[in-house]
Amino acid sequence: QDANRYLFWTSLNTNEVGAGKSIPVIIQTGNGKYYVSETTTGKRTKNGKNYVAVSQSLISQSQYKEILKNGEQFSSLEAAYDAYLKALGNSKYDSVRQS
Repeated sequence: QDANRYLFWTSLNTNEVGAGKSIPVIIQTGNGKYYVSETTTGKRTKNGKNYVAVSQSLISQSQYKEILKNGEQFSSLEAAYDAYLKALGNSKYDSVRQS
């Protein structure tokens, strides 16, 4: 079950990025693996307040697994962070990098 737990992280302020934007993320799984992948931000509402989440939807395990599959696995958080910074420098993220 640990492999089915996960934490998505980005250095970007998703509220400033806005919904529907592609962003790079670091993912840590419950079994201690690290990945760098890409998600699309999504609008959410909680307790009557709107915010932008790191991913449009992670309702099902298959959605989460697909994001992992499309990413790259790393042996440590440091290696994943270095790869994340490299990904963030890609010109396709120029419009969100200022967030």
